[in-house]
Amino acid sequence: MADHILRTENDRRRLIAFLQGLDLTKPRKVAITEIRSKRSDAQNNLLWLWNGKIQEHLRDSFGQIASAEEWHEILVAKLWPAEVRPVELPDGTRYRVGRAKTRGFSIPQMTTYLELLDQYCAENLGLLLPHPEDLMLAIYGERRAA
Repeated sequence: MADHILRTENDRRRLIAFLQGLDLTKPRKVAITEIRSKRSDAQNNLLWLWNGKIQEHLRDSFGQIASAEEWHEILVAKLWPAEVRPVELPDGTRYRVGRAKTRGFSIPQMTTYLELLDQYCAENLGLLLPHPEDLMLAIYGERRAA
């Protein structure tokens, strides 16, 4: 049997129907594991679409000049808690290092970050970010399709 991913109630019903139809005269092994994959391509595409819009908005509305990548780093540091730790160089100078990196976020973490970013931009920057239907459907599935 191939691996199948459960995302919706319909997926669950199909699995239950499949299990009920199994021939129990033959032993079967069933394993269910949580998928802990990294952020999805749709999430990544939406993130970088938004980072570009943020860069344009901050440049056009406030005269703030920075790249989309720089705004990304600033906003991740602002919106996502990171473990910051002290580091001392051999010459005695001290620095504080550490920041969250979205490339390692799980799908649920990335969903939360995108929601925080969307809310922050609306409330603090006066920017309503675009919500392309295809990306939103790919990210949220049936939950936001209606």
